[in-house]
Amino acid sequence: MTTIAILLATGAAIAWALETVLSKPALRHMDMFSYGAIRPLFALMFVVPYGLLTSGFAFPGWKLMGIAVVAGVIDSFVGSMLFYYAVHRVSAHEASSLANTAPFWGVITSILILGERMQPVLIVAAVFVVLGALFLVNRSDEKSSFRLSWSALPALGSGILWGFVETVPVKYCFANGMTAMTFQLTLIASSGIAWGIAALVRSRHTPLSFPRRGVALAFVTAILGYGFGWILWLSGVSMVPASLLSPVRGSMTLFTFLFSVILLHERPSRSSALGAVFVLCGVLLVSILGSA
Repeated sequence: MTTIAILLATGAAIAWALETVLSKPALRHMDMFSYGAIRPLFALMFVVPYGLLTSGFAFPGWKLMGIAVVAGVIDSFVGSMLFYYAVHRVSAHEASSLANTAPFWGVITSILILGERMQPVLIVAAVFVVLGALFLVNRSDEKSSFRLSWSALPALGSGILWGFVETVPVKYCFANGMTAMTFQLTLIASSGIAWGIAALVRSRHTPLSFPRRGVALAFVTAILGYGFGWILWLSGVSMVPASLLSPVRGSMTLFTFLFSVILLHERPSRSSALGAVFVLCGVLLVSILGSA
């Protein structure tokens, strides 16, 4: 079962990585608020039929619904907004490096809040993944050092929020009877409402835009991220402790790098290659020794 869960989490990382890469050209054609508001609508067109054909949806009670709603707003709205805020003010490698600490925070919060068993190998794996992220997204000169700007700190906030939501609220809701599809539907709907409100407020000053190419890419990324990514991740988390899969989630950084080279024709550097090795080490550690 552990192997299946790791494969599912890896599949989620691949889907989220491809979503991230395709979001780059999408945001060249659409503004952030238009893009953020339309994607949940496309996701619901996929998730609702899928849920009805599989496990269905069940009301778990107001407490769990409230937790899932807050999780959706934190993860897919606040977390994303913090990341975009940082990207506009510092270099992309600084913001991405801090945001990709999410696997580490997922391990820490699942142990501290959920009381999951401490396994030293999981901490080591998470550290490897974070180090890999630092090298993979560093696009500065090879001789320069990585320097942290205060303006980049919101990206650290996004990493903390993403790592927290993908482990603690998910596992808590599952343990108390909420189904994976109900959680996913609630997350998409709540983040969609938050983005919709933000887009309406924004439209009072700047008109929203929905060009054809941007909408098409928004559709693809919604199916990949909100759809396949969360379905695979929630399926994996329902099988094994959340702390076991958090480092695997970090392989998203490696897949993002590979897709960027293949689809966007970016040129790899020495630091990128070293980062890939660190990420692979982290994934191998959790895959081979995590269940020991």
